[in-house]
Formats: sequence, structure tokens, C-alpha cells
Amino acid sequence: MDLLRPQPPDTEQGETGARPAWIVRPAVQVALGLLLSVLCLFLALRGVRLGELVSVLGRARPLPLLAAVGVEILTFVAIAARWQRLFTPHPAPSLGRLFEILNIAQLANAVLPGKMGPLVRAYLAGQGTAGGMAFALTTIVGEKVVEGMSLLLIALAILPCLQATALSGQLPWTAWLSAVLLVLILGVMTWLAYRQQAVICRLERWLRRWPRVLGLTRSALSALDVWRRGKVVLALWASSIAIWAITVLLNQLILWSLDIRVPAVAPAVILVVSQVGVRLPSSPGSVGVLHYLSVLALSLFGVDKSTALGYGVILHLVIYLPASLLGLLFLAKSGYSLKRLRQASEASRRVPAEWAELTAGEKRLPG
Repeated sequence: MDLLRPQPPDTEQGETGARPAWIVRPAVQVALGLLLSVLCLFLALRGVRLGELVSVLGRARPLPLLAAVGVEILTFVAIAARWQRLFTPHPAPSLGRLFEILNIAQLANAVLPGKMGPLVRAYLAGQGTAGGMAFALTTIVGEKVVEGMSLLLIALAILPCLQATALSGQLPWTAWLSAVLLVLILGVMTWLAYRQQAVICRLERWLRRWPRVLGLTRSALSALDVWRRGKVVLALWASSIAIWAITVLLNQLILWSLDIRVPAVAPAVILVVSQVGVRLPSSPGSVGVLHYLSVLALSLFGVDKSTALGYGVILHLVIYLPASLLGLLFLAKSGYSLKRLRQASEASRRVPAEWAELTAGEKRLPG
């Protein structure tokens, strides 16, 4: 049986007329991402001779690189374990299944436009949970909030070490602004978790005409139950810090491989700069963006551009190549194809559009 049922084609006009202008078309997102990647690739390659880059890559030592690949796989295992906790107290997919999904999602990030990894994760995880895709997607939102806040803690911790660099003037206000936003999101999620029944009762009155939207909302809200369990929340914070520590180790291993001698804080700086930057729209695999961010981060410590770009090339390969190869294996095992996953992920984008159509024009929610 085909698990992906055919969906009706999108139309520009519905029962309520044109879609609201605030819905960003996927094509626009892809175009902006490609433009940013091309710009970053140009900035990364400008002034670098191909022979110098090849020489840098040629002197990479294999043992630290192999260790870096192993650490990257370990990172995916740790992320899968953290994700599994976010299903608490509801039944969760097995650790092995979540590890498979993460690798498939990384493959999707590497080859599909539009950064569809989170949607692919939600779709595949939703196949094995009672709450479906809405439940799984809410767990991913919670993961991103904790992930972002723990990264901000690391950014603020290394700030005193960057007082003499160009980054010191930009990082504080960016970090605090992001912290306010993430705290606000976390506060709303926690409030909804504790006021879930009252919210559902009110939504049942408002959304009784649209049972599909009501069902999706119930599933999403049920995924917030984990935020009422203090021990699990503490474990989520601890595991997030541990995952970032593992990633810092990965950065250090690649530095050792290329014999790049920089202060001990450099791997953490690379982590913060790269993680903030790769969240911007870009081409599949963050081509160009990750490379330029590596050049930018290492330039703070006086590393020449050719060496820094070589570091970026290797970091990009370590992050995407092993996971993509595993993703291909797990994709074949699951019986899916990238085309089907892309169709499923694109179909999921219709939910916000349908919600906007329901709340626009003549179909307004009863007050």
C-alpha cells in the first residue's frame, strides 16, 4: 500500500479568494536561499587559489578525520535519544527508528531545496505515533527551542574570550534578542502545557466547524505534556549541552586534522557562528554558507583564508556525507524515495495555508 496518498493540486484561488500575502511561497524561499549560497560561496572563494586549497586538503591527517566521523554519528545518536524524551509521557518510536529518521532528514537537507529536514522528520515520525505529524512536529519545535537556548548559553559563556575580536560588538545584542524570543516561545509552550484542557475546551467551541484543524491542534497540544515533567525537562537541557559539547569536540578534531593551532575557545566559536548561520535560508546542504562561516570564524584567530576554507570544506563533508549515505540506506529500508518524501513535506505546507483561508474572508472564526 502506498503510504503517501495523492493530494489535490494547490490552487491560487479557494473558496475565500486569494491566499493571504504573508504566506511565503516555497519557490521564493528556494530562490532566496540559492542567492545567499551563491553570495557566500563567492565571498569564501574570493582571493583563494585553487592550488592552495588543494594543498590544505591534502595535508589533512586521516585518524582525526575518522574520529570526527565517529563523533558525528554519536551526535545523531544523542539527538535521537533527546528527541525520544520529548514524546514523554506518550509512546515514542524506538531509538533506532528515530536515528534512522534523523539521517534521512539530513539527506533531505543535503539534496532537497527549502530545508525540508524538520518536515521530513515530522512526517516519518508521525507515521508511527498516535498523534501523527502534528504531534511529531511539535516535539521538534520543543527540541529547537531547548537547542537554541542552550546554544545561547554557550555563546554568552565564550563572550569574555572575544572582547578583542570583531564578533564582540555583534554577539551580545544578537544573543539577548534571540534569548528573549526563545524564552517567550518556551513560556507560551509551558503555559499551554499547564492550561491544556482549558485551551482545548475553548478551541472546541471555536473550531467545531473545522474538525480537521481541531484534530491537528489537539495532537499538537498533547505533545506539550512533556513540559509539565520537571525531571524530563532537566534531562533535555543536560542532553542539549552534552550534544553541543560533542559538536565542539568534532570541530577540534578537524582542527587537529589540519594542524590548525588556535586558542581553546575557537571550536566553540566555530560552533556558535556556524549554527546561527546555517539556520538562514540557503541552497541544499548549506553549500557556500557553511564554508564562508568557517572562514569568518577562523579569521577571528588569524587563520589564513585558504586554510580556513579547507576547514570549511572538510567540516561540510563530515556533517553531510556520512549521514547522507546512512540516510540512503535507511530510505531504501523504509520503502520511501526522496520524491515521495518531498511530496509529503510539501503537502504538509498546505495546513498553514488552509488555516489562513479558513480565517480570512467570509470564513472567520466565531468570536
